[in-house]
Amino acid sequence: MGAGAKRLLKIGHRGAKAYEPENTLRSFKRAIELGVDAVELDVRRTKDNEIVVIHDADVNKTTDGSGSVSDFTLEEIKKFVTDEGEHIPTLGEVLDFVGKRVKVLVELKETGIEEKVLDLIREKGLVENVILISFHEEALRKVRALNEVATGLIYVKHKNPIQSALELKAEYLLPLYRFTHSANVKKAHEKGLKVIVWTINNPEEAAEYKKKGVDGIASDRPDILND
Repeated sequence: MGAGAKRLLKIGHRGAKAYEPENTLRSFKRAIELGVDAVELDVRRTKDNEIVVIHDADVNKTTDGSGSVSDFTLEEIKKFVTDEGEHIPTLGEVLDFVGKRVKVLVELKETGIEEKVLDLIREKGLVENVILISFHEEALRKVRALNEVATGLIYVKHKNPIQSALELKAEYLLPLYRFTHSANVKKAHEKGLKVIVWTINNPEEAAEYKKKGVDGIASDRPDILND
């Protein structure tokens, strides 16, 4: 099957990060409007063990607050706003909002939150709709032991990502795009793994990686992925 025959998974990175405040409901709404097949988001735990959608370990970059996510209760963290007046959403709020309209890639930014995240996914009836991804191999190992949610290994440089993914029983490899070559993609496919690259923000590079046969591309500007 030629690369052109395969449908590319178009993923909005942190929603539509180039156009809206990242990891907010507004950003996910925009990504869906732009025609994505999936949205990607990041999760961390608050002081009172609630799961919130935020990339950094602190609230400084994306809101008017300052300090570590883990030092605030959910009630406290909800008081901070982005430049556009958006609040940091909980994972539950995002899952309710997105539902089954598109797939959701949930990146575990820390370990120890796997059970809580899985409970939320089960509660919302979205086990088939979510892919749990992480740099943390121990988090992926725990997810696999607890559940049948699809998983993916994220990496920048890795000695043997295919072997690690197979040992973790993951279905996806998520390499930083610029270290990914056609041979890597072919090898992954031979082992039954799918390859999603991140984060491509210009149309020429997107076209180049489609030709390399990747299964999905994450972009801050997901409209560039529309054929």
